[in-house]
Amino acid sequence: MMKKHLVSMLVSVILCLVLPFSLFSIEDEYYRKAALFRVFSQHIEWPKNSGLDDRSKPFVIGIIGKNPFGDILEKAYSQTDIKIKDKNVEIRYISKMQEIEGCHILFITKSVGKELVKIITITRKKPILTIGEKKGFAQKGVLFNLYISKGQIRFEINALTLRESGLIVDSQLLSVAKIVNMPGAKK
Repeated sequence: MMKKHLVSMLVSVILCLVLPFSLFSIEDEYYRKAALFRVFSQHIEWPKNSGLDDRSKPFVIGIIGKNPFGDILEKAYSQTDIKIKDKNVEIRYISKMQEIEGCHILFITKSVGKELVKIITITRKKPILTIGEKKGFAQKGVLFNLYISKGQIRFEINALTLRESGLIVDSQLLSVAKIVNMPGAKK
């Protein structure tokens, strides 16, 4: 069973990071982004005070902004054997800023516009893995930002806001990311 899980994870990573987009539709892009949530979470340690040790509560993935996934997330994470951090996964579509607090991962879509500053203010210094998908989001304080380069999904990590969040990212994940800091951060 463990070998099957490792092979499945390896295939997901390869599909997400290697295959060019010219071979896939937009829907396929979001299947790969959905798979990256699980891959990222396997390489991140949340602090003890994040509530992940309470097995009665789910691992929460929040989506804020116009939903680009359709029903992909529900299909991907509704299976009872698909867990994150040994927890069932709950998908929440965030419509009020107060709902952000209960998320472990918060996907910030391209459509948030001016609300990004409010979102960063709420999530800053909290153990919420923010993941964006628009150029410049990492420089503005989003922890991880997905972008397409040469037809492949890549990601950048804002090292300053990551450090402030209390999340610990393993070196394997850091080694394949582009590392950026917020403007004005000392180098």
